[in-house]
Order: sequence, then C-alpha cells, then structure tokens
Amino acid sequence: MLNIFKFLRPNFKAFSTRVIPKTGRTQAQWPEEPLDLPVDHNGGFYPGILGNKINPKYTIVSKLGWGQHSSVWLAKQEGALERRYVAVKILTAHATEVQSQLSDELGLLQLARDSAKQCRSSPGPSHIVGLLDSFEVSSINGRHLCLVHEPMGRFPKLDGTGLPLSVVKVVAKQLLQALDFLHRECRVVHTDIKPDNILVELDDVDTAVEIMDGESRPIAPMNAASSEPPIHAIFSHPIHVFTPEELLKLTHSSKLNVKLTDFGTAVAVDGFHPAIIQPFALRAPEVILGSEWGTSADIWNLGCLIFELLTGSWLFAPRGGPTWTPEAYHLAHMPTVAQETFDATYFGTAKNFEQYFYDDGELRIKVAGVRGLEEALMNYEVMDGDEGECSSTLTT
Repeated sequence: MLNIFKFLRPNFKAFSTRVIPKTGRTQAQWPEEPLDLPVDHNGGFYPGILGNKINPKYTIVSKLGWGQHSSVWLAKQEGALERRYVAVKILTAHATEVQSQLSDELGLLQLARDSAKQCRSSPGPSHIVGLLDSFEVSSINGRHLCLVHEPMGRFPKLDGTGLPLSVVKVVAKQLLQALDFLHRECRVVHTDIKPDNILVELDDVDTAVEIMDGESRPIAPMNAASSEPPIHAIFSHPIHVFTPEELLKLTHSSKLNVKLTDFGTAVAVDGFHPAIIQPFALRAPEVILGSEWGTSADIWNLGCLIFELLTGSWLFAPRGGPTWTPEAYHLAHMPTVAQETFDATYFGTAKNFEQYFYDDGELRIKVAGVRGLEEALMNYEVMDGDEGECSSTLTT
C-alpha cells in the first residue's frame, strides 16, 4: 500500500488545574472533561447525571467517553422494542454555537445517511457510524446539540504492540470502503482518522451492556469552584468488544466489523477548508506546507494509521530541535519513507514552501538514518518472519 503515500492528541492530564485567561480564576480539577470550562473558552460541557433523562425519550445509563468538544453517553430508549440502547453524543455549548459556521457535523451525517439510501449496494455506509436521531437539550451552560448513534465498542488500545496482518487487512479494507463512500458519493473529507475514531460493531448490544465491567461512577472534583446546581464528574466506561490480547489471537477476522466515527472536523470537498487538520503525526504533507488539500489527505492519514496498527508505533514521530521545527523534521522523513521526492511543481506554490525548501526544491534540513517503509516493517518483524508478505500487502 506504498501507493497510498504516493497519492498523496491534545492530551489532558488525569487531573489538571486550569486558569481561565484574562480572569485569573482557577478552575476545578477534573478527571476527564473540564465541566466548568466556560463556553467563551471553547467549553460548556453537558453535566450529565446517571439515571437522568436527556429528553423524554432517552435516559442516561453510563458515560462511554469524551473528547475536546463533546461527551458520549450510553442511554436507554424508553418504550423501544428493537433498539433498547443508543449512544448519544452531546456537543459542548460552544461546539453547538459554531455549528454551520466552523463545523457542520449534523449536516454531514444527514448527508451520509441520505447518500447511503442511494447506494444500497455499496459496502461503504456499513462502515460509518450512522445517525439515528438528533435533537437539542439545555443545561446550565446553554444549548447542546445531541447526535444519536448505535452503541459501538471501543477499538483496543495498541500499547506498543501491533496487530496480526490478517486483522489489519480487514480493518484497512473496511476503512477504505468507508472513505470511498465518503469521498465519491458524499464528497466529504473526514480529516481525523485515528484509533480513537474507529469503533467496533457489537453483535448483541444488550448482552454487551449487561457484562460491562463495573459502572460509571460520579466523583466530586478536587478544588471545585462553587456552582449552582452542583455538578459532578463521571468516569467514562467504554464498551470493550475485544481485549488487546483477544484481538491478537483473533483467527476469524470476519467477526471484526469496524466503523468510522466523529465527523466534528469533517468538511465538504468543495467547502471551506481550515489550514490545520489531522492528528499531528498523521498529517499529510500538503497540510503542513499550507497547500490546497482534499480527499488525498484522508488517504495519507489512513496509510500512516495502517503502519501504526501493524507495529504499534507511529510511522512519523515529529520532534523539534535547536535549529528545526517538528514540521521540518516531519517533512524531512517523508521522501525516504515513501520512496518518492517532493514534486516542486506541485508544492512550489504552497504557502509555507519557502519555510521548508530552498528555491531549487531541496529540503532545508536533512535527516540521516531514515528507514524506508519496507525496511521499517522488517525491523518491527510485524509478522514474526513473514515480513515479505506484509511488505507485499503495503506496496501493492
């Protein structure tokens, strides 16, 4: 899959204290999402409470996870005969305010749902987390857009260990089918393909919920500022379909069906494109250089992710130094890894070209000892001696 390259996590501490700029006011220490981060500082998280109704239709069972602009809750659907449980993604008040301005997650999900009805023979829609319902709710922070999806399992954390080639082939194929549908039929670029945005389909949702280890439990925040009414943190408790060990031993890969999720930063191919997209280490060269980008940025992103799934390590690990930036270091590794030089006729007009290249198209910094893709795969021994098979898979 070397041709993929040719086509071409802010982390929160477990407990962190923040000072709100300009006010000097210290925020509470929270184990997960900062519930007292003001709306005008990109905050306004929904203060969910276990057992409470989000609206008359959905009752909170547990918290599945959270991100920079939302939290996701497992909810029970009242009076439902076929689908008892759903996942409700509740955007922050700030993210809700900027919908249709800086983001259009609801609109793009609706587009994907409508396009899927016209492409019933395509496998792509079955690998995208679909929209079941949407509505808005109010909290002390303001209005929150809620997006309802089917409950899904968490993709196992790799923890430095790669997955078997047979499993990676299945995941890669399904994600390519998802992207083909998004790019070709929906004309949408996802922009944020990473392990956290890959979910695993559940064979039996009710059983999976019943056997969840423990429960999400509320805790009192440390050094919490007073609030009316009081709000409490709740630990996330995602649904685990496979442990990393079980996934390593998975022999029947037909049991694995993954779906791409989180369209919070997705954009229309012909719409507004922000200057910076994608996880830092998975960022496409055209994005770093400030050039025009499109669907090929997703393909580069996926190629980097496939390497990560095979090895448990990033393909690129950008870092700065005394005389270079992380971006320059990142770019300097690309020609050797991808076995292809930069095309100055294409990138020469990029906004940041002169920052990283001389006039003759040569990179301003050189990095010694860089391994090519095939050599890197052999070094990791991702298939315990079957590196040739793995390299063939990636280079065809």
